[in-house]
Amino acid sequence: MGKTYMVKICSALEKRLSAIALVILVIQPALDVLSYFLEQTGSNAISTVARFLMLAAVALLGFLASHKKKLYLLFYGVVGLFWVLHMANCFRIGYISLFSDAANFLRILNFPIFTLTFITFFQRRDVRKSIYLGFAIDLGEVLLFTALPWLLGHPVYTYETLEVGGLGWFSTPSAQSAVIALLVPMGLLWAIRTRKYPVFLAAALLGFGLMFFTGTKFTFYSIFIVGGAYLFLFALRWKKQFLLYGLTLLVILCAAFLFRHQSPMSVRQQMTEYSQGEYGRLVEESLKNSGADEEEIQKLQDGGDEKEEEKEKEEEKGPVATPTPEERLGNLRRNIIGVYTDREVYGPFFENLHERFGAYRVMDAYNYTVQTNVLSDTRVRKSIYAQLVWEEKDLLTKLLGFEYSDMLAGGAIYDLENDFPAVFYFCGYIGFGLYLLFFAYFAFILLRAFWKKLKAAALASRQQGKLGPPLMWNLQVFWQALRQFLTLEMGGVGMTFLLAGIAAQISGNVLRRPNATAYFAVAAACIYFLAVELPKDQQPEETF
Repeated sequence: MGKTYMVKICSALEKRLSAIALVILVIQPALDVLSYFLEQTGSNAISTVARFLMLAAVALLGFLASHKKKLYLLFYGVVGLFWVLHMANCFRIGYISLFSDAANFLRILNFPIFTLTFITFFQRRDVRKSIYLGFAIDLGEVLLFTALPWLLGHPVYTYETLEVGGLGWFSTPSAQSAVIALLVPMGLLWAIRTRKYPVFLAAALLGFGLMFFTGTKFTFYSIFIVGGAYLFLFALRWKKQFLLYGLTLLVILCAAFLFRHQSPMSVRQQMTEYSQGEYGRLVEESLKNSGADEEEIQKLQDGGDEKEEEKEKEEEKGPVATPTPEERLGNLRRNIIGVYTDREVYGPFFENLHERFGAYRVMDAYNYTVQTNVLSDTRVRKSIYAQLVWEEKDLLTKLLGFEYSDMLAGGAIYDLENDFPAVFYFCGYIGFGLYLLFFAYFAFILLRAFWKKLKAAALASRQQGKLGPPLMWNLQVFWQALRQFLTLEMGGVGMTFLLAGIAAQISGNVLRRPNATAYFAVAAACIYFLAVELPKDQQPEETF
């Protein structure tokens, strides 16, 4: 009876998978807005709980809908075993907060769990229409929730202190910039599939306009990545209908380039450069006060390396007393310690690091630089903090990772924004290796799918007697295989997946932010479907 009941549940779920996939996507911006307003009240516990409940629901849905439950049991068995080992080691060295560590671990698991569930959806039913529609609706929601604060007279800026960029009712600029960059290529794909130029025009203008005015480097440069990629896809699969679409994208790209200096991103950069110039003067004053002469100051500001010409000049003057390495280090520390410790310079920035690790160790980790663009960089500071914590850990901890609370000091949070290094530190060599294996699978299925297209194109060419010179023949075969493999759909989905990976590394707040993670996972599942499941049905080549 239990087995029959389970079959009924699975059958009911299968009929509703498209609707479920759409709901999961459409609810994401609403949860982000809820989290924003809850944070204004001082606590976003409700939205956090809602996110974890959604994660649990998604995991359960995937398991119930799957015909390969042993795979799920294997996955959760490996995850559970790793967590037990990680937790046991944290207890061994002294747990600070099991709760915060568990919450962080669940955030790391968002990507593989969401991906596995949506792959299961695809194995049971083609849910592409719902997914592409969901991306388009989410893009509309983000546009609405970005514009409304401005229309209501209470704008929310991407960089609040500078009053630059348009963020809207969303909490984390880096995560939201990633979300926008992931929504636009899929939104354009949905618009193209409608075969209605006005829909495409609206999606392009609004999507790229949002990327332009958000004000982050990632969204601005993603304009050219997404636009350029679609132009390539149009050229690769040339049809007369694509001419208008391509010209539209070309005009948008030219406009973005021509007005780049007026973009919020550029304005913010100018403000940052001015601020660093002010700190540069403070650094120079600190070096002068330390007793360093002009030559020493210039050498430090240039990176500390002597030029070959200067060495030759010193040799021409005759033998001089060469200071020992210890004397050089002592002199260097004496000259620049004020830069790192004085309250008028970078003392307030490094106060927690000095208290935790000592000033000399911090300076050593920074390689004794006095470059303001490095010392002012929050991401670099967090990376240095994580590196110093890592150096303190024993081998077992490096294998299994340290806990989240190790990244808290003096009321400040030094949690890395860049996701891959963060996963490495929190999960150690073993956990990070398992995480990379998950990504490696998608690289494998893509390469395998392209190889099959390559073999098919070579076989077709031989059967048609189109042999010719070896080089030209190989190029023609490669071109035909590329055209068959890189469809508009695969290109749009692959673009989203690639941008998500780039954002996770250089921008951050993707893999451990459920909102951005959901889109990344769905793109990964779409890649699986297009590379593995769709070829099984021997579908004809796409038409426009």
